[in-house]
Amino acid sequence: MAILMMVEMHGVTTDDYDQLNRSLGIDPDNLPDGLLSHVAGPTDDGLLIADTWESQAALDRFFEERVGPGMQQAGLAAAEPRVFPVHNEIRQGAGTDVGVIVVIESDGFSPADYDRVTAEMDAHAGDGSSHPAVSHVAAVSDNGMVFVDVWDSPESVGDFFEEQVNPATEAAGADLGAAAPRFVPVHNRFAA
Repeated sequence: MAILMMVEMHGVTTDDYDQLNRSLGIDPDNLPDGLLSHVAGPTDDGLLIADTWESQAALDRFFEERVGPGMQQAGLAAAEPRVFPVHNEIRQGAGTDVGVIVVIESDGFSPADYDRVTAEMDAHAGDGSSHPAVSHVAAVSDNGMVFVDVWDSPESVGDFFEEQVNPATEAAGADLGAAAPRFVPVHNRFAA
């Protein structure tokens, strides 16, 4: 089962991240086994990383064999990742401009709610390749769902909510709750 891994690395800079990737030999042509997608961006106090992996075992292997030792050698403090089972992933939507990571944590919104809402949306028809985001991941948390998308801009996200998400949520009789999107500029993105 595919998983979403999110980690906040406090005190880590984009330069630290780039150096770690270089030392591990990670680039678009040399991705770790089992990595499906990766996006990273700077926050006010560090770096946000969100990956999808083909399995927990693949993620564990990567951390144990490569990232853990690499971070230790670079003098970077380890951070505890949050891991969620993936409910749906659109690895490549219609979007092409990589600008922002959008993270939404929606407590009380269930996978059944998600399925009812997305059934009402043109963006999720078929294989999702017409979805206006660059990518979309919907994962299940203990309290609801977590969404990690890559978009060109916060404005495009707002337009998408107004044109498709809000009407579909109302038509499906669902409630996204008070979840507000968090926007993080994209520093780097890989997709298998």
